[in-house]
Amino acid sequence: MKKRTKIILVILIIVYGAASLALHSFRNQMNNEVIHYLVDTRDYKNADLYKIYTQIGKAPVVSTTVIFADEPNARYFYRKEKKRIYQYSMASVKGTDPNYTFKHIEESLL
Repeated sequence: MKKRTKIILVILIIVYGAASLALHSFRNQMNNEVIHYLVDTRDYKNADLYKIYTQIGKAPVVSTTVIFADEPNARYFYRKEKKRIYQYSMASVKGTDPNYTFKHIEESLL
């Protein structure tokens, strides 16, 4: 392998590693901010939160999903906009049930 090719390959590996680390760090930060919002603002306890994960996709670009321990069949979606975290939607984990009553819906969605 030529020296120039090796240098380019090393640079690409470094850039990929840095981007992966930055993305992982950003997801952790968003997860922590949503946890902080739920615990400090909405008066939940850490034990009330079953699973939290942040995804980066299309619209909305960044979305954090929360599944509560007492309601494992529902997902609640949060996002951050202008330093404000809010719940913007919810859905069943499997399929849709029009008669399902969500326990943790926030007032802004009612």
